[in-house]
Amino acid sequence: MDWAQIAKDMRAVRAENEVELQIRRGAEELAAQAMRIEYAGARGFRLQSDAARSAQQAVFILGEPDMDIAVEDRLTYTDILFKVVFVQPNRLACTIAEAVAVE
Repeated sequence: MDWAQIAKDMRAVRAENEVELQIRRGAEELAAQAMRIEYAGARGFRLQSDAARSAQQAVFILGEPDMDIAVEDRLTYTDILFKVVFVQPNRLACTIAEAVAVE
């Protein structure tokens, strides 16, 4: 596997619809990070977490391999508060996380 090429490809995918958002971890607000957020739904994606499967609205978050994101983190996107419920452990090419709407 050419992980460097895969990381480059994932950066290109992220750049197509990239946003810079701040993640909140408890009372701490982290520095803004570049990410792509896509709503899960009728696109045929497979959600990994039980929390995302049972939620009203779930999103996928795509970021750099060293993205500072963890389960229970929160972020606001399109005026909706999301809570991170799953971060895929393989971060060789990118970070993929799932979050669910909490408000």
